[in-house]
Amino acid sequence: MEIRFRNNTASTASVAVMFYSPDGCAHDGQWGTRGWWVIGPGGTAHVLNTGNRYFCFYAETTDGTVWAGEFGPIYIYAGAFDSCLLIGSTAAIGKVGTRRVDTRGNDTIVNLNR
Repeated sequence: MEIRFRNNTASTASVAVMFYSPDGCAHDGQWGTRGWWVIGPGGTAHVLNTGNRYFCFYAETTDGTVWAGEFGPIYIYAGAFDSCLLIGSTAAIGKVGTRRVDTRGNDTIVNLNR
């Protein structure tokens, strides 16, 4: 399934995801983490292909709007990252909770709306 994000806000959005990855993260929490996709106002980005029904995301805009949740938390970094749930680093700028999305097995577009 393809996972895409659409930024329906007037500000630039940055998106990070957490996705089931038992092969790549077998000993580090079974979930992969990736970021950042920077999406301008009205823009769309393809962020992930997955065979799992669920994934999670964290997003924030340059004007301070945040989409977070109770899943994770994941380590985030100032630059691009590709890691696993249980791998942290002193380079991390923080940890954030993520929102879970149920794709129901379909391609999914997450609309970032205020």
